[in-house]
Amino acid sequence: MAEADAPFHLHLGLIREPLDLARLIADVADARSGAVASFLGTVRSPNRGRTVHRIDYQGYDAMAEAELERIAAELRAAHPLLGLAIVHRLGVCLPGEPSIAIVACGPHREAAFDACRDALERCKARLPIWKHEADDDGDHWVDGHVVDDARLV
Repeated sequence: MAEADAPFHLHLGLIREPLDLARLIADVADARSGAVASFLGTVRSPNRGRTVHRIDYQGYDAMAEAELERIAAELRAAHPLLGLAIVHRLGVCLPGEPSIAIVACGPHREAAFDACRDALERCKARLPIWKHEADDDGDHWVDGHVVDDARLV
């Protein structure tokens, strides 16, 4: 089978239940991979000096799913990947719980590590997902960051 015809394993989505990293790895792993890199973003407490009780992640599903597709296409163009998973949790997460999981499979570790970091930075800048945090001072929206050249159009 020609490399261009080789299967690419992709798993993207938004979920409202706990993330299962082992399942995501199994979904996108490939025997041709020399490396599988993963990242779990978790709810941190304290944050900005305040104890975090929970974060309620809210998002615009259709818009976020379309942006995940664009991000995945960009990552495939930028990195020699064999598989990719990006899943973000919506709903309430407690401190220590994962809110985003990324798995990148590549022929070598450099491609997998680079794609994982790149995926996270693109998601943080562009996914229409918002954090409503409950901490010692009450409930409030958490300001995100958007890179000027990465705004949704």
